[in-house]
Amino acid sequence: MTCTTTRNDQNDYPLCTEEKTIPEAKTMSTHSLSPVYSVFTTCLLILQSIVAVHRSRNDRGTVSFIIIVDVIIALLFCSIRAHEKAPVGSKQRGKNKILIWFLATLLNVGFAYRVTMMMTLVMSWVLWALVTVTTVGTFSLYFLRPDQRS
Repeated sequence: MTCTTTRNDQNDYPLCTEEKTIPEAKTMSTHSLSPVYSVFTTCLLILQSIVAVHRSRNDRGTVSFIIIVDVIIALLFCSIRAHEKAPVGSKQRGKNKILIWFLATLLNVGFAYRVTMMMTLVMSWVLWALVTVTTVGTFSLYFLRPDQRS
């Protein structure tokens, strides 16, 4: 029980309230599922890549593209994890931001290149314009916008 003194214009009078503690619910948080989810999605990515490499085993360009994309995705995930673990305001966090932006841009450009080989000229121009807007937009939002958390 907590008592405080409340004052009005003429008198002081005590105000007592009873504090009740509510037991915490025992639920599974999203953080406890994170390692399971990460392992599951990584296994899915590896399985999908193996199937893609097997299907295009006669095309060295496609096989090398799949392997390069997988390496970039793995580096991107590691960079994001390192960025999350780095202390706010540290130089390491700034370096990770640059690496994350670079790897994401590399993936965008790589996928756009592969897709535009199958498109008409006008549609490929539209896709490259979208990639350019995305690259410039993410750069400006990620680096030029003042951010308190960096």
